[in-house]
Amino acid sequence: MAKRKKASGVWVVCILATVFASQAAADRSADIKDVCTDLVLDYAYYRDRPEPEQLGRLFTKDATLMVMGQAFKGRSEIEKRVRDARDGPVFRHMMSTIRIFVLDADHARGVSYVTVYSAPPGEGPRPLQDPVAVGEYHDQFVRTEHGWQIAQREFVAVYLP
Repeated sequence: MAKRKKASGVWVVCILATVFASQAAADRSADIKDVCTDLVLDYAYYRDRPEPEQLGRLFTKDATLMVMGQAFKGRSEIEKRVRDARDGPVFRHMMSTIRIFVLDADHARGVSYVTVYSAPPGEGPRPLQDPVAVGEYHDQFVRTEHGWQIAQREFVAVYLP
């Protein structure tokens, strides 16, 4: 009888350990999804301001950004792209439908929908125009010594004027 109680106690401990381990893994996955979602939203925010250095920090040093057939390789090229556009049109990236897929403890991928509006430079409200593009961002995220960052981002157009 004592052996049976001891054996059933071991099973209870094993079951509880499995449940807690599964919950911990789910919590880690949710944390990764939250951080990567923030990267998607921060990209839109810093791109629209524009704040090239803040935007650059979202990317790994050797990241690639691909937009409309152009590839920008490395954080410095990505920052330069935004810096050079400061006197150009004003953009607003409206992000929606953000899906993050955790691959392992250090890698994730994501797809997010974007509607991009632009207007001529200037102050104050501008006349609302049709979107310049509606598409998706396809992202590869990686955990680095600086936290989660974007390793690759590609804009895939779905609708263009």
